[in-house]
Amino acid sequence: MALRYPKNPRFNKLQMRSPDYASWQEGCAHDPSLLEWEGKYYAFSTDTFGAPGGYQIRVSDDLLHWEYLGSAFKTDAYAAQYKRGEGKGKYGNLQAAYDWCVTTQKEVGYGVCTRPDGSMAFWAPHCVRGTDGKFWLYFCLTGYFGGSKSCIGLAKADSPAGEYQCVDLIVQSPAGWRTPNAIDPQFFSAEGRSFLVYGSYGLGLYVIELDPKTGLRKDGRKYSDFSSGKARFEEYYGVNVASGSLEGGVIRYHKDVPVLENGKWTSKNYYYLMCSYGSLSSVYNMRCGRSERPEGPYVDVNGNRLVCSTDIGTGNKMLGSFRFEDAPADYFCPGHNDMFVTGGGINLISYHCRTNYFIDKGLSRSNNFHYLYLGQYAFNSDGWPVMNANRYAGEEIQDVTAEELLNISAGKFEIVLFTQGYKTVNAKRVVLHPDGSLGGDYTGSWYMYGAHYISVTVDGEQYLGVVMPAWIDHQSVAGLTVTAMGTQSGMALHMVSTNRI
Repeated sequence: MALRYPKNPRFNKLQMRSPDYASWQEGCAHDPSLLEWEGKYYAFSTDTFGAPGGYQIRVSDDLLHWEYLGSAFKTDAYAAQYKRGEGKGKYGNLQAAYDWCVTTQKEVGYGVCTRPDGSMAFWAPHCVRGTDGKFWLYFCLTGYFGGSKSCIGLAKADSPAGEYQCVDLIVQSPAGWRTPNAIDPQFFSAEGRSFLVYGSYGLGLYVIELDPKTGLRKDGRKYSDFSSGKARFEEYYGVNVASGSLEGGVIRYHKDVPVLENGKWTSKNYYYLMCSYGSLSSVYNMRCGRSERPEGPYVDVNGNRLVCSTDIGTGNKMLGSFRFEDAPADYFCPGHNDMFVTGGGINLISYHCRTNYFIDKGLSRSNNFHYLYLGQYAFNSDGWPVMNANRYAGEEIQDVTAEELLNISAGKFEIVLFTQGYKTVNAKRVVLHPDGSLGGDYTGSWYMYGAHYISVTVDGEQYLGVVMPAWIDHQSVAGLTVTAMGTQSGMALHMVSTNRI
């Protein structure tokens, strides 16, 4: 059967922030997470300057083009009521969250997010359909940028569009970084159990178990239990699953992942943890680990637990800053992703990505626009997730032979090879020869096996991955892409064909 390629998705043109926030489309979508309901897809993202507060919600019919829908909370309209302490039981029922996080300019001097005037700025949401039929929005509020005076709560609504009402707070953290930072919540469930992974920088990421019927803590503990000494640190804050200068944790359970062991195919069940490492504006990159248990330990290809220090560390590096050859726009500081599986079984990673395009064109001094991108992911023969670096365009993962790979591409590929370094990686050129050798800017070998699996050896390092069709946007053509993971380095390799089909 002939390979099926995606058609031109006609992505919306990238644009800078404008006063008309309803026209932003994929722009200014920081920390996106996805929800599917009744044939539509919803993206929830962090409050962005210039739009109404209370989380932006976007909607899409095809996962390719997005439109602004509204805010999950109408907090801007109720600032005066929260300032007066009237938000308990109404106006979103966020008074407890506001009171915990409210911060004065005098206290920190800059970056205040929850202000004495009643205004709030929410970060990194996650919304799921709950077991009670309602939509559960895990939200977080913080006092000021760069601090740990934060809290996470659960709000519910009858519709994805809201308006949401807070049910209760789940975890709180005081200023001073003596505890995990209670932001960046992500719900996950498997095998009849439900959990929340959360945290940002400081002490890292933590997991606590939830009641699958209510979405709240299974143990029912409150911050007062911890502060009074009735609950130990680990009893209140949960299990540490990653440490250091990282954030945006998401855990996704995958059952029956094909794994090739000793020449035979078997299947494994894994929990995959993804998170983002390093400075938000200069070195941000996405890392991954896995575990057979929801509470970990989560490890990389070398069996190391996930730790980030001074912007680099352990963990498989799935995506960082890069530029394809002659591409008008680079991918800069991609991260803070969701791992999302559609009702049709398509595995997608949603993430925000900056670009220096407008700076390069002399149109702006800023790259702080955070575009909503999606990339499809699959699993290599070692059971590790590998991510298509091209934006998702509706492609399908299919059987691909070595002959098809060579016929479509004539063996000519652009290659992006990540290292622990954090500078933008510029694509180079390689040629896959029919005799299994690899030449060009890198030397090595390659071969294909199984349905669509590929092994590429570059300068002595073996990369195991998957070949899949893709829309190669910077070439304005459909073609083939290779996405693979180093078996020793844990660094990603991405290749795109350079011939038109």
